Amino acid sequence: MSTLADQIIPRRKLLLMLSETLLFMTVVLVGSSAPPLSNRHFMLFEPSSTEWLRALLTSFTISVICQASLSYNDLYDWKTAQNRAELANRLVHSAGYALVMLGFLSLVAGSVFCLPGITDLNRETWKLILLVGVAFVGIFALRHAFHWFFYKWRFGERVVVVGSSPEAHQLARMVMDSAMSGYELLGVVEESPTQGTAPADASGATPKVLGTLDNLRQLCRDEGISRIVVALKERRGKLPTDRLLECRMDGVLIEEREAMYERLTGKLAVESMRPSYLIYGRGFAKDPLTLSLKRVLDILAALVGLVLSLPICLVTALLVKLTSKGPVFFCQERTGEDGQPFRLIKFRTMRTDAEKESGPVWAQKNDSRVTAIGRFLRLTRIDEIPQFLNILGGQMSFVGPRPERPHFVEQLQQAIPFYPLRHTVKPGLTGWAQVRHPYGASIEDAQEKLRYDLYYIKNMSLLFDLHIMLRTVSVILGGKGAR
Repeated sequence: MSTLADQIIPRRKLLLMLSETLLFMTVVLVGSSAPPLSNRHFMLFEPSSTEWLRALLTSFTISVICQASLSYNDLYDWKTAQNRAELANRLVHSAGYALVMLGFLSLVAGSVFCLPGITDLNRETWKLILLVGVAFVGIFALRHAFHWFFYKWRFGERVVVVGSSPEAHQLARMVMDSAMSGYELLGVVEESPTQGTAPADASGATPKVLGTLDNLRQLCRDEGISRIVVALKERRGKLPTDRLLECRMDGVLIEEREAMYERLTGKLAVESMRPSYLIYGRGFAKDPLTLSLKRVLDILAALVGLVLSLPICLVTALLVKLTSKGPVFFCQERTGEDGQPFRLIKFRTMRTDAEKESGPVWAQKNDSRVTAIGRFLRLTRIDEIPQFLNILGGQMSFVGPRPERPHFVEQLQQAIPFYPLRHTVKPGLTGWAQVRHPYGASIEDAQEKLRYDLYYIKNMSLLFDLHIMLRTVSVILGGKGAR
């Protein structure tokens, strides 16, 4: 079955991140310990001193800041980082962002930082700048070595897909494109020799056809296959139970297409998913302790958010009132947990008569109904701050599916399978769909977001909530998905 850890940080990505952490820490510690040319002795701490621990924590903090800058520039996205020219360009930007953040920290908390050979970080900032620059050059070399090692020598869990349907070949191409997942696709095994060859997609990638089910067991033994993904469109009377059982007895893992799809994409295949996958599969557990901790996190986050944003709220309220006629706040009915309606609170960003003639409509890009200050509030997500009150009131959670208007819920429930399942948890201020998919204003976008929402509900945990909160910060800072 798919695991949350595989989605948040795939195995190869985790290894890459750990390698980069080690590189950053080594360069900072060893580089700051190096003596001037006139001094032959290293300035390392005494083994009995507690300062070595501070030095380790300082170097780790520097590494976290640098890697956060890498993540902000999408350098942990394989499709972005595989382009050498783009890699170099984004590494330069990442180094700049990291140096700005480190410079700010050295000003406000320079006395807390402790590195061997640097007695005063404020006066010797140039050393840290030089070391960070060297580290990013090392990252450039490490990335090339890392990719060469894994993709030249093809280290990975070997996978075959069983099926000849378009869904089977689509999944095979997804495995081929998900280089950081740690899977190596050997090809597709079709049900019979009359099925034909795999169709190529727009990029020209064509999964190799390895043969038929008759030689599946021998293929697994000869090629060292460790996982078989069954992607048959029609299983009744066609599932090769005997062939799959032989492979399973040889120690090969067998799983459904939906499980691999879920692991690779972080969403559920709603359009082709059978109810049995939800009924018999793992997940969708609502542990009382987890729900209680989630509620405590909601309250703490909402209280802290309200206190920190109070000055922003006061200025926003004044600007909304001065720039357009109407109330400061906008209350709208939304559908909450178990389908119960509630009043969602936001700063008003539209004219008061925005839907007087048209009725309820989807928000559009460059929507003419939005006021001048409203566009800024939406871009920065400041208009969402009053929803902290909904969280404290218990109608919403900090993380969950975004609440939709009842008018649209009725339409979507008729058009999209499993749509009512998103109402089995409290709606959220942010959610997995919000950090993974851009703003949507159509039934097709709603279906795509449902795939992510159901994945969140299936894997809901405190760790997942914290991960989504951190990614939300990146989305807001990047101005992504706002309308």
